[in-house]
Amino acid sequence: MARRSPVRREPRRVLPPPAAPRTANLVNLDAEDAALSELQKGLLRTPREIPCKYFYDDRGSALFEEITRLPEYYPTRTERALLIERAAAIVEAAGGAALTDVVELGSGAAEKTVCLLDAAFAAGGRPRYVAVDISAHALQRTRDILAAARPEVRVEEVLADYTQGLALPPRLPGGRRLVLFLGGTIGNDEDPEAVQLLSRVREHLDERDVLLLGANLVTDPDLIHAAYNDAQGVTALFNKNALTAVNAFARSAFDPAKFDHHAPYRVEKRRIEMWLVAREAMEVDLGRLGQTLPLKKGEGIRTEISRRFLRDEVLRLIDASGFTPERWMESPDGRFGLALGLSRSSLHGL
Repeated sequence: MARRSPVRREPRRVLPPPAAPRTANLVNLDAEDAALSELQKGLLRTPREIPCKYFYDDRGSALFEEITRLPEYYPTRTERALLIERAAAIVEAAGGAALTDVVELGSGAAEKTVCLLDAAFAAGGRPRYVAVDISAHALQRTRDILAAARPEVRVEEVLADYTQGLALPPRLPGGRRLVLFLGGTIGNDEDPEAVQLLSRVREHLDERDVLLLGANLVTDPDLIHAAYNDAQGVTALFNKNALTAVNAFARSAFDPAKFDHHAPYRVEKRRIEMWLVAREAMEVDLGRLGQTLPLKKGEGIRTEISRRFLRDEVLRLIDASGFTPERWMESPDGRFGLALGLSRSSLHGL
């Protein structure tokens, strides 16, 4: 899981209606066949898998916000504190007053991003905020939060699955672009897929632009395990909701009540694995996929991996994706890291 700083309270202003999203959502007509094929391949492979993007329908996004407030879920508050502490340095490295675009991939509710926008305004900039998210609910929350915290910020929304392609609004002339990929989301992919994703991001940047990448770091295994197995069971609801999202898309017939949440921390692989484990033998009608899925009692469907990194591993990912690792920032407890990456041609000793 991955996506949130307390919001500064200012008088709410009446704003014009937000612009319509610039792209279609997860299942737009152009991508629908590809998405069905991706889902089918995942469910039929060994181990069976559901892409983790199915977590983030509107209900899933709301549940994830709830998760970030749980006492066990340390990543969000750790990253938030680090961003607040280093916001001015990040904005300075990204161009200070010349920063015209802050683009966030997987914006969620964008609460963590407010501190960066505050720092940009303090530096004399007036950046536009471009929120990219798969969830309309998350984009609405972004709108509400920024309307309260920074009503003067121009917000543009991209309702899309950025893992399948990235379409951003045109650059503003003469400025610099800061792309945020926070929340440790980079840990949802193995290295080849992570490099491919970051390389696609790089295609939208030029030598004046900066990537800020957030990564969960290796820490106490018990602490990591507890973050994905909270006492209130919110993460279990979040995990099972992926089946509801799959049903809505594929018209399949998964019954979430027939699955258990299972999220062990694999110490040898340094990663959480989220599973849905069948409570009984069953055959699931896969709807538009045109077949049934046989499941044995105890058989699992993996819904997510969430890797923990060492510092050098994060920097190698950035380097392999066409960036020059320029600055590393780490929380005092060593649980979370932020890396700034510049295009190689833009290296000038920031």
